[in-house]
Amino acid sequence: MAQRFRATRALLERALFDGYASEYLGLLHRDAEGVGLWTLRANAASDEAFAVVVTHVSDVTFEYFLKLLAGDYGETKSKIVVAVNAFWTGRGEEVGQPWEFGLKKAARACLTKDAWEKVYVCRRTRTAAGVEGTLARRWPGPFVLFCADGSAVVKEWVDEPSDREMAEALNAHAGVMDAVGFHRNAADASRDDDVVAR
Repeated sequence: MAQRFRATRALLERALFDGYASEYLGLLHRDAEGVGLWTLRANAASDEAFAVVVTHVSDVTFEYFLKLLAGDYGETKSKIVVAVNAFWTGRGEEVGQPWEFGLKKAARACLTKDAWEKVYVCRRTRTAAGVEGTLARRWPGPFVLFCADGSAVVKEWVDEPSDREMAEALNAHAGVMDAVGFHRNAADASRDDDVVAR
């Protein structure tokens, strides 16, 4: 995570924050490795930050992210919160330890369907049959699935597609059958994880 954070920090400060006055405030918590925090102002003359940027929030560090949103690290209520390279799973089901029911409930409330919007996505994906592709999105455009070499658009969606939807589109585009292990057909596979590997 320390290596990943160093690369992300350099990219953010060189490119993403270009044109804004940014201030790096440090890591969110000593136990939240890779979770860096910045404030953004419109320009150097602005007194008030309009956005808070946080990196690498995961299921393990989500507790600290919730504390940030609650104002434990300073006021965020009137600001845009940008999560860069966040990799929490689902809607909070995997956050924290199995016995941390309160934390999971708070995560579910935070991660409601309309609470966060993915404004930039570039993610490689691979079906169980070995067909590769790239899912991309640049706000406000659609989610676009490209073939392995990027030469053709396989399919577009307004909302982010599920792993199964991407697998079916990639396999159909490549003209291959779903690979389903010991199952006789894809309908017998019960989990999306059986279909696509990230």
